[in-house]
Amino acid sequence: YDNEHPDLPDLDDTAGGFSPYSGETWSHDGNGHGTHCAGTIGAIGGNDNGVTSLNPDPNKFSFFIAKGLRDGGSGTGSGVLQAVEKCVDEGAKIISMSLGGGGFSTTTNDTFSGYYEEEGVLLIAAAGNDGNSAYNYPASYGSVMSVAAVDNNKVKASFSQFNDQVEIAAPGVLVESTLPNNQYAAWSGTSMATPHVAGVAALVWSHFPDCTNKQIREALIKSTQDLGVQGCDNDYGFGLVDAQAAYQYLETNGCEFSVGETVGGCNQCPECSSAPTSSPVAFPGCPDNERYFKVSITTDNYGSETSWRVTKENGQDQITGGNYASNRAHTERYCIPNDACTFEI
Repeated sequence: YDNEHPDLPDLDDTAGGFSPYSGETWSHDGNGHGTHCAGTIGAIGGNDNGVTSLNPDPNKFSFFIAKGLRDGGSGTGSGVLQAVEKCVDEGAKIISMSLGGGGFSTTTNDTFSGYYEEEGVLLIAAAGNDGNSAYNYPASYGSVMSVAAVDNNKVKASFSQFNDQVEIAAPGVLVESTLPNNQYAAWSGTSMATPHVAGVAALVWSHFPDCTNKQIREALIKSTQDLGVQGCDNDYGFGLVDAQAAYQYLETNGCEFSVGETVGGCNQCPECSSAPTSSPVAFPGCPDNERYFKVSITTDNYGSETSWRVTKENGQDQITGGNYASNRAHTERYCIPNDACTFEI
């Protein structure tokens, strides 16, 4: 974080942040990555400088900067955990993590789950930039919102990772924001998409302070603009984050609604996912005479040769799918008549 940037809030040199890395301070950004992300969340508006942000009034929110990565752009798992822990200790309600690396860690998963379930912290992280279906951590932990990147045409960026833990999408291609030394630049990555979701969460939560972190998360995913195939999918999650729609959702529903189990990704919203049972239950979004149907397929090198169909009792096709891209995970959801009972692939 460049604490001298004229377009960013001026933080206390001592109490405004934390670095777990010896010899490196939180207020010196040798990489530019943190300063760029901070500008998306909270660049000052109406000051005739550079860019504005999702939270342009520094009097209505506060930053605490924890240096998760070193100036060179790399870091350690323990360094990230220390940074997150310090944010929690300082009273942060939203933690935005534009970083990732390494595999699943039981210790980290349990720690993040504790912050989410017990401390009421909303955790948001980048889905990853490898353009494949691999799980990137910390984004793929169930207690963390995994953010995909889209371009200005609302199309998934080619680098944005796709899997069933992707929960929401945001702008992440050529995003203009702040850089150290009073500079600005347009950068791309799920790292750029993540602060959009964190910034929207902060904006919406400021209007509904009685809501819990879980309710804010639920409001964000229930109010998205659906992209890609209908319903939640591995490319976009539930869809594009929408600040106004999230505000309107909470204005209508308040902060009294219940939330589902913490699992992350497309299964996070109970109204939008349904596990198969021996006695299928109608999906809440389907009419009484229909049931919820979900198909998830991971294709091999010959995706175009994969096809499926659901037929009625009389053998007539109800819905079909096929001509898939190769080496990809695909998820589709439908409401189908109760008598559509045979699946063939």
